[in-house]
Formats: sequence, C-alpha cells, structure tokens
Amino acid sequence: MSLFPDHNSNILQFTPFTFEPPPVDYSQFEGVSSFPSSTQFYEASIITEAFLKEDAYLGKGKGKQVEEFEPKPETRKQTIFLNPRFEYDSDFWSTTNQSTGVKFHPTRSKDFACYVFGKEPKEKVNEESYTLDTQIYNCSLVNDIDSRRGFYNEAFSVFREAAKAPLSKEWREKSLREKLLCDISWNYVNTIVNHIKSLQEIPTKDKQIQSEINTFRDMMTIWELCRIMYFIKSERYQRLSTDLLTWLNECYPLGALTEEELNELRDSPNLRNTVVFWSRLYKLVLRGLFPQAINFLRSIIMPVEITSDKLVNRESIINDIIQSVIKCIKSRPKMSSYDTDLVWRNWLAQCSQLQKSIILENKFLEENFVKILKILSGDPEAILGKSSSWLEGLIALIYHKYPRCDTSDVRSMLGPIFIRFSVHPDPTSQALKRIFYQRIDDALGYCKHIDPWLLSHLTDLLCKTDLDETIGGKSLLLHQHREGYLIKFTEPLLTHPTLWQVGFKYLEHCEKFGKVFMEEFIGKIPFDNERKFEKILKICEDNGLKFDEKCIITTMGTKYMQIKRYASTIIYYMRAGKDESLKAICSMFLTQYVESGKITFGEVLDSIPVDKDSNESVNFLSRYRLYHSLIQDEFYIQAAQVLVECLRSEISPKEFWGVLLFHTVPLMKLGRRKDMKIFEKIHIDEFVYYCSQVLDKRIEDSWLKLVQRMKRWHYKETGYFDISEDLRPVKVECEKYKKYLDKHNSV
Repeated sequence: MSLFPDHNSNILQFTPFTFEPPPVDYSQFEGVSSFPSSTQFYEASIITEAFLKEDAYLGKGKGKQVEEFEPKPETRKQTIFLNPRFEYDSDFWSTTNQSTGVKFHPTRSKDFACYVFGKEPKEKVNEESYTLDTQIYNCSLVNDIDSRRGFYNEAFSVFREAAKAPLSKEWREKSLREKLLCDISWNYVNTIVNHIKSLQEIPTKDKQIQSEINTFRDMMTIWELCRIMYFIKSERYQRLSTDLLTWLNECYPLGALTEEELNELRDSPNLRNTVVFWSRLYKLVLRGLFPQAINFLRSIIMPVEITSDKLVNRESIINDIIQSVIKCIKSRPKMSSYDTDLVWRNWLAQCSQLQKSIILENKFLEENFVKILKILSGDPEAILGKSSSWLEGLIALIYHKYPRCDTSDVRSMLGPIFIRFSVHPDPTSQALKRIFYQRIDDALGYCKHIDPWLLSHLTDLLCKTDLDETIGGKSLLLHQHREGYLIKFTEPLLTHPTLWQVGFKYLEHCEKFGKVFMEEFIGKIPFDNERKFEKILKICEDNGLKFDEKCIITTMGTKYMQIKRYASTIIYYMRAGKDESLKAICSMFLTQYVESGKITFGEVLDSIPVDKDSNESVNFLSRYRLYHSLIQDEFYIQAAQVLVECLRSEISPKEFWGVLLFHTVPLMKLGRRKDMKIFEKIHIDEFVYYCSQVLDKRIEDSWLKLVQRMKRWHYKETGYFDISEDLRPVKVECEKYKKYLDKHNSV
C-alpha cells in the first residue's frame, strides 16, 4: 500500500456509513385511496404468507382488520419494497405482477406504507393515456406493538418456560407432563387476562382499544377451549362436561336483562305467567347456573291465603311442584365418583316421574315446568329449542345429556347442532367449530386471522402436547408449520426499538429456519451505542453467526472512523480481522508523521491493548512509537534494536523504509562519536540492501513525494541533517560506520 497514491484523495477509501435511512418522498402518492379500486390484487410471496391479502380479506367478523387512517406529516413511514419490480407493458396485464412479494425496510420501527403497483384493464383507459393504477395500504405496526410491549415480555417468559419443560424430570412421566403443560397453559391465559385488565383500566377507550380487548378475549376463548380439548389427554372422570360449561359461562357469559325486560318483570302482576321470566330461567338451567335458577324458582312461590278451598288447593299444588323441581335440581349427581351410574339413572327416573305427575289447569305453567325437567334430564329437543346459539346448545347438550362423554365423543354430537344452528363466518367462530371437530390444522388456519401471537404460541404448545402426533390425525401439519408461525410473529419484533432482543430469542427456538432469519435481520438492527452493539454481538456469538459478527464489528469500526475515534476503530477492526483496513490506518498515521515530524498516534495506542498476537500493522505502530520514546529517553542501543526490527518486519509501505533508514544516520554518527557499537556489520549490509529497495523504479513517484513533504521540516536549521532523494546521507554514513567497525574489531 502506498502512502501517497496518484490520485488526490483521502488515505482511507470507504463508503460512508449512515445509521438513518434515506428520506422517502411520499408527495407523489397524495390523494390516492387507502383501499384498492381495482378488482385485481396480488398474491403475496411464500415468505410473508400472503401478508397483504390476509389483512385485506378480513372485512368483517371479529378478526383483525386493516384499518384506514391518515398519516401525520411528522410520522416517519416504513416502505415495503415489492419484488419483482413493476414492469410497464401497455399491451397486456403483466403476469409477473400477479404474484408479488413484499419486503419492508428493516431499520424503521414506525409506521410503514406498502405501495402496490398494477395496471387497470386496457379497456378502461384510452390507449393514448395509459395510466398506472397506484394502490396504497397504510398500516400501523408501532401502535400495536407498543401497546403490547408488556404483554409480549411477560408472554415470552412463559414461552421460555415451555421451551425448558422437555428438559425437566416431570416431562418423562405422562401425568406429570400433562400437569406441567396445563400449568404453562394457565400462565399464558393469566398473561392474556392481565393484558385485558390493563386495557380496561384505560379511562378513555377509543375504537382501537376496544378492538384490542375483543381480540384478546377471542384469544382467551380459543386458548381455553384447546386446553380443555387437547392439553389433558389422560382419563379425567366427568371433567369434560363441567369444564366446557365453565368455559362457556366465562367466555360467553349470560348477558344482563335489558331495560325493557326488567320493566316487564317489574310491571307483571304474576311472574309465573311472564314469558321473560321463563326465558331467563331456561338460560340459567341450560348453562348449569343452578343457584341462580333456584332463586328464580323461589321467587314465584306464592303464600297461600285461605279464601276458598279450590284456590288454596291450586296454589299449594303449584308451590309443591316448584319445591319438587328445586329438590330435583339440588339432587343432581355431581359425577365425582366411580359409582355414579346407578345414582344418575335413579335421578333421571325421578325427573321422568315428576314430569308425568305435573298436571295443571294453567297449561302455560305446566308446559314450562315440564320443559325445565326435560332440559335437566337431557332431552335434545328441549335443550336445542331453548338454546340461542350453537355453542350454548352444544355445551348444554353435553352437560345435560352426555355428562360423562370424552373429547372423542363430541364430534358425533355436532350433526344435529349444525342442522338447527348456523355458525357466524367470523374467524373465532369458525376456529371454535373446527376445534370441536378436532380438526386443529383447520382451526389454526382461522387463528392466523385473529392474531399472529395466538397462532404461533398455541401451535408451539400443541406441538409439545402432541408427542405421539395424534392431535391432527394423518393430516397433521402442526410440526411442519410451527417455525413458520413463530417467524411470522417475530418479524415485526425484530424491527422494534425495545423488543428486537425478544424477537431474536424466539428465532433461537426455531431449529430449522431460525438461523437463516437471524442472518437476514441481525445486520440490519440499528445500533447507536456500545451497549446495544455488544448485545447484538452476543446474539451472533451465541448462534454461530461468524460472518454477520464480522460485518457488524466492521460497521462499528467504520462508524468510529468517520468521527475520528481511531482507538475504537482499531479495536473493532482488530476484532473483525480487517487487516487491510488496519494497514490503511497505519499508513495514515505514518503519513501524518512524514508531513509534520510528530507522533500523533501516541494517545491512540495508549487506549489499545497491544501484544504479540495483535495485528502486525498495529504492532508496527507500537514498535515505531517505542523507538521514538527510547530516543527521547537516550536509550540509543535499545532504540537501534527496535529500529532494525521495524525495518526487518517490512510491514510499513516500502517508501517509508527510507524514513527508517534516515533514522539510522544520527545513530551511526552517535556511535562513531561516542565510540559505541550501536549497530553490527550485518545491520549495515541490510541498510544498504534496503536503500536499493527504496530506490526501486516501481515506487519512484511515491518516494519522491515523501521526500518532498519531509523536507518541509527535516533540514539542518531545525536540528536535522539534510535529506536527499538518492539516500546519499544514509549511504555515506554506512561507509563511514563500516570503517569504524573494522577499526574497532582490529583493536
């Protein structure tokens, strides 16, 4: 490397490094609709799994929807670049644009805008003015992620606990493993519930917050149903029906009476004949809310006033029937022991006998009492007739008709349910339907329309539960899709200013593709301080990303080079093994010495731990500085030894060898004058050899430039000797010193 290149440029040539991405001009897109006007749309690439298409598809239901908003002028936008690039063709609709992938800029964590370019059909426009149909989708990442930051951190701690579970002793035994998985599931649910509570505590709930609450409620509903249906696979006597009933009442609670219904109950002279009363009582019995149902029945027990024998007898009969129904409800077997078959049959016989014994003049009362008893005894027509939704009908049928069923029996009950009821097309309802059908792969397909967190974490826990791969049957895709779902959830976290570490921790648990995505994103994380930089390097070291580690260290060194913090630059370049860059820095410092005659890199070297294993260029600078220090302290023999080492190393640029040779002149003069044997004869021969190397025609221009610059301060009046381009002072002194050595040796 030459100290003085032919072109007039800086010593170090490198591309300037910037931490801020270039500004994007959005003015050309002003006034364009936020949603597509064309019927044509694009399928997203496999990597992003139809990101745009899925979000645009969800126009109704409880699923996550694309929201339209006007970006503020000060909001920085993140650009999603499309690949392949749009190619304008006025003759036909380009097939290359019908399958377009998306990729967003990874160094911006604010909002992003996706530009989808396409052409309107040719018949819609004039051939002379064929226009480009520009469609813009404005989406917000940062708002959702920032509001969920605490939730994501808490959920990741549970995810990490789940990842460690297979390594524990409890995992080996089936019953203990199921208990451990249920505990992990409960921790996830508690995390969801805590986030819902934090959202509900916000004083002013706008549309976005309410939508977030609904999303998390849907997540809890699906998660809890999966826990009941999948996470507990060992025999659990009579737990499924009660667990499902509890799930229904917690996730879809019975709503309060409307104001109109309350007024009807207040104004009614006799609750026994009020339709609202019996409708409410049916719901309480269907949902197994027996304490409330008993209170309702007690409210219609009327005191008997002795006015006529016939009236007294009629009221007494009705009161007796009410008491009998209450007794029947209270005596319902709890299904908690293994000898309940006989108890259950006896109780059903009592209900049947009570139905037959109810004969009243008031047929409205008789019909309602009988129907209550039919529901209690598990009559499907009565249960489904009084249910208002397929979920309520299914759970009531399981609880009252099949209280001892197992998860494998639920599928056979769904036929009559869906004949009578329709399922809402929203993703949550469709996912619940498929969970009951035990088609978990299809259910997860709808979960991705609800929230990527739910999809990724539920799939992960199901994979740990399904050790024998029987949850999804022969079409099981859980284990194939687990990493893809986790990666899709993780991608937005990787660009977040505070959650990027959590994102990379998730990728560490993706054995197959995690490292590939780490390599893709790790070099794009902006780092503005040493602490963040070291965290990024730790991720590279822990995951074997050697190349990325080297690139990041080089980038950090280049950053410090720009702000002229040379000590930090040298340290990072040494860590990255950038020998050529270190050689360039060494040449820069040597050039400064040639121009000024001063050692400007002393403080830099003081900040660098230099040893024999350090870079050779840095070692040369250290040895050269040591030479000047020894000269200043008048340790001439030691200085001469260091100078010879610097020459022999041949590390510095060849033209700088002449500077080292000039340094030998005063030492040889000093040795002759004070009769000190500073150099040996072999050293003098080496000096002559290096003189011939410096005067080589191939470096003649660089050598001449160096001498001219050095002459500005290296002349007699400043205390130095006059130098020349032909190294004559060195050659003359070498001859004199040889004669001195010959004379000294002869004596």
